[in-house]
Amino acid sequence: MGLFDRLFRRGGGPASAPAEEQAPPVEGPSGPPVLLAGNIQGIGGREGQEDSFALVNVSDQAGQETRGLLAAVADGMGGMEDGKAASQCAVDALLEDFARWEGERPVPDWLYAGALSASRQVFARCGGRGGTTLAAVHILGDALHWVSVGDSAIFLKRGGGVFQLNREHTYLNRLYSQELEEERIDKDRAELDPDARRLTAFVGMEALAQVDLSLRPWRLRRGDVVLLCSDGVSGVLTPPELLEAMSLPPAEGCALLETMVLEKQIPEQDNYTGVMIAYQ
Repeated sequence: MGLFDRLFRRGGGPASAPAEEQAPPVEGPSGPPVLLAGNIQGIGGREGQEDSFALVNVSDQAGQETRGLLAAVADGMGGMEDGKAASQCAVDALLEDFARWEGERPVPDWLYAGALSASRQVFARCGGRGGTTLAAVHILGDALHWVSVGDSAIFLKRGGGVFQLNREHTYLNRLYSQELEEERIDKDRAELDPDARRLTAFVGMEALAQVDLSLRPWRLRRGDVVLLCSDGVSGVLTPPELLEAMSLPPAEGCALLETMVLEKQIPEQDNYTGVMIAYQ
C-alpha cells in the first residue's frame, strides 16, 4: 500500500491494498457459493429521487453459477439536468452489456466497455447537461470484479474490518497529492477545501478518461460482505457504523444503514442508495 493510501482515507477506515499487494487467491468453500443480497433506497431531504440501482441473478442460482451476479448503483448529479434519467440510463446501459456477455470476454474488459458505453449513452441523452456516478460489481464463483466512476463507493467487510475497494474520482485526491509535496502535511486542509468533493470524472462526460477498475479478481472468502452505495450513505456513515450494519444479514444490515442515516438528521440529506451482498 502506498504512502498516499496510508496517509489519506476518507472516514479514517483501512484502505484496500492495490491489486499487486492483494493476498493470493484462496480456495473457496466446497460447492457453489450462496450469495444473499439486500438493498435500501430513500429520498432523504431532497425533493426527488435521482439514484438508480440494479441487481441481476440475485435469486437465480443457475444464473449465478453460469453468468454471475451483477449489482450496480448510480447517483444522478444534483445541479445538472435530470439526474434520475442520467442514473437510470447508465444502469440500463450496463445491464444491456451484461445481457450480451456470454463469457467470451474477460470480465474487466466488458465492465470497462460497459462504463464507457454508459457514459456515451448518457452524454447522447443529456448533451453534457446531465451526469451520474456509477459503481458496479460482478461476482462469479468466488471472483469479484468492480468498476466505478465518480464518488459512489464499494466496500468490503472481511473479518473485523471494512475496506473501500475503489478510488473515488474527486478533487480531494488531487489535494491529497498536493499535501504530499508540502513541508507539513495537513489532511484537514485538503478535506476542508470548498472544492474537495467536486467530481473529476462522471458518467456522461463528453470524453470519459478516468475509470476505476479491478484488472484481477478479488477472491472472496466465506463471510465476506460487499456494499455498493451512493454518497448519501458513504459520505454520512463512519467505518464503525458501516461495519456494524455489514455484520448483519443483508436485509437487516440495509435496514440498519437506513436507520443510521436518518438518525443523523442531516439538513437536506442527499438521496441514499445501498446494495449489500453477503458471500456464504
